[in-house]
Amino acid sequence: MDHGLWREYLKLLEGLGRTMDQLAEIERKKTEAVSSSNLNAVEDCMTREQALSLSLRGFEQRRTAMLSKLGIPDTSLSQLEQYSPEGLELETRRAVEDLRRQYEMFQSAASVARNTLECNLRVIERMRASQEKAAEAAPPAEPRQYDFRG
Repeated sequence: MDHGLWREYLKLLEGLGRTMDQLAEIERKKTEAVSSSNLNAVEDCMTREQALSLSLRGFEQRRTAMLSKLGIPDTSLSQLEQYSPEGLELETRRAVEDLRRQYEMFQSAASVARNTLECNLRVIERMRASQEKAAEAAPPAEPRQYDFRG
């Protein structure tokens, strides 16, 4: 088996782990934003979360393609070590454990954020309705007048 391609695959897993870390951080910020009723920050977190979710799809496509190049069937992380080239088992085990840990941290943060959002959903809906009413009630902005005569 090609050691260089396998190492490239492990680097892909590391990149996936960094993305999981970023998602976990966004989930923590979303929890804080919901708890402090900061609707704009919640929406910002959700936008960033969507962008990273698209990135995850790209990782998955590259991962599947690399497994195919390596001649390995699409397999779970727990089975990955058995396909590791000789001499790279320890590196593979570390990459798998790191990714698993990062995924668990993301799941934990996402669960807290989801629960916090669900608990505060009514408050957020009232805030949004209040913001929309205020925007509707505000007088339209007057167009600016510019004096171009010099």
